[in-house]
Amino acid sequence: MDQSMIGRVTALLDAVAAHPHSTRRDLARVTGLPQATCNRIVSRLLAQRLLADGGPDGLRLGLRLFELGTQAAQAGMTLLDVAAPYLRDLHAAFGWTAQLATLDGDDVIYLLKVDGHGHPRLATRVAGRFPPHCTGAGKALLAFTPAERLDPLLARLRLTARTPATVTGLMALRADLHATRRRGYALDREEFQPGMTGVAVPVRPAGRLTAALTMAAPTPSFSVPRAARALRAVAGLLEPRLRPRPSTSETNQDHR
Repeated sequence: MDQSMIGRVTALLDAVAAHPHSTRRDLARVTGLPQATCNRIVSRLLAQRLLADGGPDGLRLGLRLFELGTQAAQAGMTLLDVAAPYLRDLHAAFGWTAQLATLDGDDVIYLLKVDGHGHPRLATRVAGRFPPHCTGAGKALLAFTPAERLDPLLARLRLTARTPATVTGLMALRADLHATRRRGYALDREEFQPGMTGVAVPVRPAGRLTAALTMAAPTPSFSVPRAARALRAVAGLLEPRLRPRPSTSETNQDHR
């Protein structure tokens, strides 16, 4: 754990998010912080409404975090607003799970999800963080990350096996990413979850990697070619709508 004040605050907030209704004693144990330090930080977070005290029900995340999170989401609403109808259309057309994801640090974070009809259900969640090397979205994002950022990222990743099919060797992962770039979409053949297959494509407005679109379903009912064609078509519709529009002054200069 990062021992800076920000690191300790983040650890406590993460612990409350993962274990709602925790007591101060629980949080000290989960985070490894000394009890006195934990108590002091919790008191400050309560004063700032970043935590709320439910008395016998323990601690929970405070309303100020909801306020800040809502503002952060609204600041980046363009991608979510534009993509959401397309995800619903994909789900309606195929019945498979459709998702939008991006890279945040070394993790894949899912921004939108429309659950499929089949079973088992895909074990992802909105705002959930997952390793990129074993997810279709993660491999699509890694494959199209510029080399100067990709190499340090790959060096940091722990290529742990989530299923027997997970790629755990760096050379094998690089080969997989190369194949992804060549064909234009990433494959997850039961690497994230047994019995589930997925396809993902990058979303790159004006060549700038922004997100990944993905569909997944139980392997027997999933068609990789159909999913890949549909996702690439949707990405092609999304990308022009995400490109920044020229300012009025730029437009006027173009007409001079």
